[in-house]
Amino acid sequence: MAALIRNLLILMILIIIGVFAGLSWMLENRSPTHDYSEFIKHVYQDEIKLVELTGNRAEVTTNKGFVYRTTVPDPAQIATRAEGKDMRVIFHHDYSSLVVQISIALIIITLVLVIGGTMYRNKTRAEKSRFASDKLISPNSSQAPITFADVAGIPEAKEELEEIVGFLKNPKQYGNVGAIIPKGVLLQGPPGTGKTLLAKAVAGESGVPFYSFSGSDFVEMFVGVGASRVRDLFKEAKKNSPCIVFIDEIDGVGGSRTGTSSAGGQDERGQTLNALLVEMDGFDTSDTIVVLAATNRPDILDPALRRPGRFDRQINILPPDIKGRTKILEIFAKKVQISTDVDLSVIAQATPGFTGAELANLVNEAALLAGRNGKLEIGDQEFDTARDRILMGVERKGLVMTDQDRTALAYHEAGHAIIAKKLPESDPLHKITIIPRGRALGQTQQLPLNDRHAYSYTYLKNRITILMGGRAAEKIVFNQRSTGAQGDILQATDIATNMICKWGMSETLGPRAFAMDDSGFLGGPSERLAVGDKTSRQIDFEISELLDRCYRKQWIFSAATSAC
Repeated sequence: MAALIRNLLILMILIIIGVFAGLSWMLENRSPTHDYSEFIKHVYQDEIKLVELTGNRAEVTTNKGFVYRTTVPDPAQIATRAEGKDMRVIFHHDYSSLVVQISIALIIITLVLVIGGTMYRNKTRAEKSRFASDKLISPNSSQAPITFADVAGIPEAKEELEEIVGFLKNPKQYGNVGAIIPKGVLLQGPPGTGKTLLAKAVAGESGVPFYSFSGSDFVEMFVGVGASRVRDLFKEAKKNSPCIVFIDEIDGVGGSRTGTSSAGGQDERGQTLNALLVEMDGFDTSDTIVVLAATNRPDILDPALRRPGRFDRQINILPPDIKGRTKILEIFAKKVQISTDVDLSVIAQATPGFTGAELANLVNEAALLAGRNGKLEIGDQEFDTARDRILMGVERKGLVMTDQDRTALAYHEAGHAIIAKKLPESDPLHKITIIPRGRALGQTQQLPLNDRHAYSYTYLKNRITILMGGRAAEKIVFNQRSTGAQGDILQATDIATNMICKWGMSETLGPRAFAMDDSGFLGGPSERLAVGDKTSRQIDFEISELLDRCYRKQWIFSAATSAC
């Protein structure tokens, strides 16, 4: 943008100089001027040979070859006076006024561009100077710093980063043995697991300046702005060394470069990433700067960004286990009024897979429910209701159901519960409800005694069988099939597909993967790998056979019959 303005200014200045040079030459070489009355006298005396009219200006050539200029009030009368005389009259277009108008317009445009360009440069410089300073969190800030005491549920990640804190506090201790501080640490994990909180805790523990950015802060529509911001950031960071630079959602600027696209947005991201790579390579050993970055899509990051020497450490931050969830709940429980009867370990057991952000939301929802009901403390009922609200949605009190539908729903959920009670290795029952919430009309909840990190073939097959129990109960009692089993069938099909295609649990196909996950920590559907027609038909047969065996087990029907 600045280069374009500069080129336009140079071109317009050259044009204006050429115009004024031409006008100056014309003024210096113009003919002498005579009065109009003298011109009329020469006309009557037949002393005029040629008259060239340009607007109201006339250039007169006498019979003796003398040339002079005059001003004519009415050029049309000259042609009348020339009738019957040996005098030629030539009319020319008047370009002088057009030249003056163009020159004035060019001068105005030049002034506008000069003023606008100056304002743009001043604004850009001001934004550059504010870009890094506005994102700086000083250790002397009035806000209470976040420390490792505020972080729970991720002890391994804290242990990894405690070394970074020690280096920032006492770099000589590590420098004496020749150790070099890691240039970058990449925090990767699902959303809500505490990546940003952990980065702020590192800054709070080390007591150094903390620059906090998002990947989108660097990328703009103008090519080159992002790269300039990266250079300004690290220039500012070196002045405040030792310090921490944190880039949240770094995948917004550090995505893999395809090398084939030349679109403006892609080019801007590429230049910004190149500037980031160069700046991280340009660290001096005396520059105690640590770059922390967070992402939930490490699979799309550029390989040059993840190599050692840039992001030396890559720390996975996963959802906490039951012990971690208990500690996280204890931290959030200090901020609200909780009844002494509430056992946080039980709540932690009832929330498998919850991240730190979801647990914080759980405590807040329970506090809102207690306040809405006029209570001074949060009890087990509020936590249980808040959990159901987060998992299934708001209770649909206005939904009207017929007695027939309500009866069918009750038998459906009872089918799930009976099979879950009868099957070995199944999780204990926690709650059976036919109160509609969200899109679910009812639910049979099971809670594991401990977190499961690996699932056996028997457990997965029993899980499919439990899901099929609702449809089996409807078939036995009402001899019908309803749409109420839609969610159960989807879950059962997903488990069976993963057993055959991802976990190699087919005796016929063997330990081979036929599907691949390609969405990082964000989950999403699996993608089938390319196989032959025969293998594809065998995969479909194995999935259908597994689902059919789980549905048609004789004891499902006998258990459901005894319940009815």
